[in-house]
Amino acid sequence: MEKTRKLIFMSILVAQSLILYIVEMYMPNPFTAIAPGAKLGLSNIITLISLIFIGFKDTFVVLVIRIILASMFFGGLSAFLYSIAGGILSLVVMGIILKLNKINYGLIGISIIGSIFHNIGQLIMASIIIQNIGIFIYLPVLLLSSIPTGLFVGLVCGFLMKNKNIQNSLNVKGVEFKLYNLKKLDVILIIILIIVNLGIIFNIKNKDDMSEKWVEIVVQGKTYKKVLIQDKSYEEKIKITTKFGYNYVYIHDGGVEIIDADCHDKICIKTGFIDKEGEIIACLPHKMYVKILGENEEVDNVSY
Repeated sequence: MEKTRKLIFMSILVAQSLILYIVEMYMPNPFTAIAPGAKLGLSNIITLISLIFIGFKDTFVVLVIRIILASMFFGGLSAFLYSIAGGILSLVVMGIILKLNKINYGLIGISIIGSIFHNIGQLIMASIIIQNIGIFIYLPVLLLSSIPTGLFVGLVCGFLMKNKNIQNSLNVKGVEFKLYNLKKLDVILIIILIIVNLGIIFNIKNKDDMSEKWVEIVVQGKTYKKVLIQDKSYEEKIKITTKFGYNYVYIHDGGVEIIDADCHDKICIKTGFIDKEGEIIACLPHKMYVKILGENEEVDNVSY
């Protein structure tokens, strides 16, 4: 592809991925009740198509420009860090798989793996921001959400890849190896993800009740408050205000939830009610989280 045509095409890809990002912002999120923070990933369609047709380096440029623009107009610094971590890790892994074309994954498998590492990258960044790796408790649910998102992105990419008008506009004859069809390795990957992660989720949800249970509120890496909540009749609403914004924490029925916040994504609210040891609600823009602690964990500076 000649240089001028490539630059024009890259500009179009940036615009298209940004449009898809905006569309997804305003469309209902099918994963809200199951995996707060998970998205369908419409803009990932452009990332995967770009990676296949114009290569890793140019796709990296397209991805970074899209994330910068999206964060400038619709997110902010926390959204940028969150997106760049997930986007780059996902792109690197998909690029490696495509480079090693002896690995018998189809587009769907590659897309699912990309979605998996996108979630892992975001959780790594989230754990750095809130200074707690407990956020990884949501990894099994997010990995399960990678199956439908990866299927969707992979199927759409496969359909577009086979479009002769797109191939002609790029002056390519098509992809060197057949990626569109569902491969055996894709099916194995999906089955393993379902079995392993459902097992982990089932184990978490069926933990025995603790003889002693606490809610810990941590703001910017420091404990703000710890509350004993073993008595399910205990109820308290706490407003936490920082330079980043506010969160209303509601402790009730032996658990806790965030019922209001002025962060842009509201993921902390969408996470809902938690009451199991190790469960966590994080608000990345405000650098705070709420966690359920068990009897064996350290409990200093306790509030009743």
